[in-house]
Amino acid sequence: MISENELAQVLGVSRTPIREAIRLLSSEGFLRVIPQKGIQVEYISFSKVKEAYQVRESLERTAFRQVAETWNPNTDETKRHKKAVLEVIEKQRESASTGDLEQFYHYDEVYHDKILEISGNETLSAYVRQVRGHVNRMRYLEFYETQETDRIIEDHEKMFQFIEENQVESLDKKLTDHLDNIWSYYDYIFEKYPEYFAGRR
Repeated sequence: MISENELAQVLGVSRTPIREAIRLLSSEGFLRVIPQKGIQVEYISFSKVKEAYQVRESLERTAFRQVAETWNPNTDETKRHKKAVLEVIEKQRESASTGDLEQFYHYDEVYHDKILEISGNETLSAYVRQVRGHVNRMRYLEFYETQETDRIIEDHEKMFQFIEENQVESLDKKLTDHLDNIWSYYDYIFEKYPEYFAGRR
């Protein structure tokens, strides 16, 4: 159990922002506030992960398809987008080569955020970020167990190739496979970290 006071002291801030953060995280199912006792991190809920994943996949597929459909290599804006995406992939490659998994994971998120940004749909991007938290609780465990940096980089390169070639259906399949990979390791993750989960299903 942790308390507002403890968090405020550790972070060096007043209780007001701490209280607001706790309220938000509690409303989204990440924390449980127990009156007179403290705050507890919620177990990972398979149903919440699955629901959030379905929403994320649907929204990202929409955004990625839109980018592939409208990609025009001849505009200055598109050239800037291409440069930015390739820089992110290069940052991932550098992080993988040095074994900096925290940075690699960060740039994995940045890659997806960049494609969402290129789509120009700010509302869609905001919803993806909102639901991503529950998915990432599983993804974080899966990523640090498998450390499949080469596969992820290859997927990102291939998806961007499909975008540049306006291959919408090929991109859609690759993105779906890329996101679905998390479920390949669910049983393994659950067996190794059963104490993190609120039941198997």
